[in-house]
Amino acid sequence: MKKSFPNEVESLIASLRSIPEEGYIKHDKGTKGFGSLMEACVEKYHIGRKTPEEEILENWDRILGKSFANRCRPEKITASGCLIIQVPNPTLRRELIFMEDRILTALGSLSSCHHIHKIILKSGA
Repeated sequence: MKKSFPNEVESLIASLRSIPEEGYIKHDKGTKGFGSLMEACVEKYHIGRKTPEEEILENWDRILGKSFANRCRPEKITASGCLIIQVPNPTLRRELIFMEDRILTALGSLSSCHHIHKIILKSGA
């Protein structure tokens, strides 16, 4: 079939009628299959892996020792890599200050807690 209009006019008519231009081939750029999309989401959001908070809670007795673990609790991990621990009294806080290196070593042995490099002891119940 022979075109009766120049290419510019054909292009304009095609866009006005919302139809693809003749000879226009749409190329698929970067579409991914569902499997690879799921793999990317699992990796990005750490699905199926324990968070550092979960791992700390599961190992809290081992990290501090049973006598200390029952009397204080982890509060949060800051973006800068500090673990904030709530400690109810000054005597216990002083004892934990002396144990800081041992606590950091125990945290470093957990697979998801390598980024924790400091402990902050906060007053609280």
